Amino acid sequence: MRLLLKVEDVFNITGRGLTLAPAIPDNLGLAIRPKDRIQLRTPNGRALDTHIASFSLSRPIGSGPTIVALELPSDIRRDDVPIGTEVWLLLPNE
Repeated sequence: MRLLLKVEDVFNITGRGLTLAPAIPDNLGLAIRPKDRIQLRTPNGRALDTHIASFSLSRPIGSGPTIVALELPSDIRRDDVPIGTEVWLLLPNE
């Protein structure tokens, strides 16, 4: 497993579903793809296995790495991802 981010905000994009903030830099040294398995670990100890539904790429103004905003499947509700939730990438052999 590899920690991708700790959720600071969750917002809904119409037609796309929940998007997590902060976005993560794309220079982590691993490829992240839609359908990759992730685990959401909430501050109260709940663990929820799901997957990346999609993601958005953005390049900051000026210099800096491209960032990746993770989008979750439609069955994940905002209440499932409270602020402080850790998002872990489940590696293929896990």
